[in-house]
Amino acid sequence: MVAQIYYYLFGLVAIAGGATGYARAKSKASLFAGSISGALLIIAGLLTPSVSGFVLALIVSILLLTYFGRSYMAKKKSVPAIPMIVLSGICIVLTAIAWHAG
Repeated sequence: MVAQIYYYLFGLVAIAGGATGYARAKSKASLFAGSISGALLIIAGLLTPSVSGFVLALIVSILLLTYFGRSYMAKKKSVPAIPMIVLSGICIVLTAIAWHAG
């Protein structure tokens, strides 16, 4: 299932992004948020194709989209905001398609 694989990959990207934020700026918040959101996306992948997997992925993606969208609007700093906005949007679309098809 495409959505399930995407959840795993997106989760790994979120974890890596949090680790990168910590390594570059010593941001514990980035490390914590990236680890939690990444872990939740991987859990969503494990739960898929159940409704709970889709709901979890959708909630995490919406929260990430909201956070990074607001961050970009306030700071006009494209990295990491734009990639995370795009990845979150793709996740929302894939979730909607998979949930509808499921």
